[in-house]
Amino acid sequence: MIGCNKPGFYFLVVFLMSGLPGCSGDDSEVPVNETFRGDEHAQAERAVKNFERIVEKNHAAYFGRGAHAKGHSCVKAWFNVLPGIDDELRYGVFSTAGKRYKAWIRFSNANSNYADSRDINKDAHGMAVKLLGIEDKPLAVAGDAGNSTQDFLMADNPNFFSANIEDYNEFLEADNYLQFFFDGLNPVNWRIRELFIALETLKKPPGSPLWSSYFSNTAYKLGPHNIKFSAQPCQPGASKYPVDETDPDFMRHNLARELAEEEGCFDFKIQLQDPASNMPIEDPSIEWSESDSPYIPVARIRIPEQEFSSEEQMQFCENLSFSPWHALEAHKPIGQFNRIRKAVYKASSEYRHKHNNTRVPSDISW
Repeated sequence: MIGCNKPGFYFLVVFLMSGLPGCSGDDSEVPVNETFRGDEHAQAERAVKNFERIVEKNHAAYFGRGAHAKGHSCVKAWFNVLPGIDDELRYGVFSTAGKRYKAWIRFSNANSNYADSRDINKDAHGMAVKLLGIEDKPLAVAGDAGNSTQDFLMADNPNFFSANIEDYNEFLEADNYLQFFFDGLNPVNWRIRELFIALETLKKPPGSPLWSSYFSNTAYKLGPHNIKFSAQPCQPGASKYPVDETDPDFMRHNLARELAEEEGCFDFKIQLQDPASNMPIEDPSIEWSESDSPYIPVARIRIPEQEFSSEEQMQFCENLSFSPWHALEAHKPIGQFNRIRKAVYKASSEYRHKHNNTRVPSDISW
């Protein structure tokens, strides 16, 4: 991430353009808890219309998701709460040390245009984890069948490029993205910092999804705590299978080769908010510093050897519905982006299922 706390040329540019959003050096001005916008309902309706328009614009014979349209796979996984988890972190699915959950994991590219989502293109990449067998009642259920799940949604950049939902709606509505970042002739109105984050978000593809680290971007509750979370490979490394620029789906094919030979592994970690540091809830463009609050391992994700590329399973994957609001009260999503996502994800799922004449699967167990 290139931002206000980074040295070098870009820091100098941002520093000289004082007044840019999110670049204040006074951390005390940043609220550490949720603050609600007066126009949130209107912004939510605006966001729903924007995502429905994006789905409509990018569909061919098939209506994909409004974001992360191209799924590489849905794989079966085990989500294992660590036996030595600290008592102060035992809330929700982490209440019982050593507990094990079955899970589905969907890996994806972030591009909304499925037809143009070649894996070699620079893009953001996603990891969505759906825990099964949840005993407590969640805030929302995973589809019409009333499935109780705990979903953890992540992308492979620790912060989001947009500081607030109004800016994000303007970005979605822009005919020219460059003009969005350089709005008008007054440099004070330019979104320089957000542009740098957006450029950092567009990453070169890994050999397969198993070798990236993924982050929640937005904040959540963990009982009384405010947190962010992350899934990071258990061991540093890279896929032994090369990036094939001629194969538009090489990430899925490499993942299939890897899981035919051995299991995949991620450490699931949480980062506690330090109220004394610059760790806002409402602005996901500000990265929470690991030097102020290191990530703490709370679970291990194991993806066993498996075959996942059958036509039936790929369609099952497409029909699944993920949302940050498929969550227990102990893991409640917080912040304006999460509050808006409640309406957007529900509407997006209903819209694509209606137009594809499909449904969220009634049986998501394995």
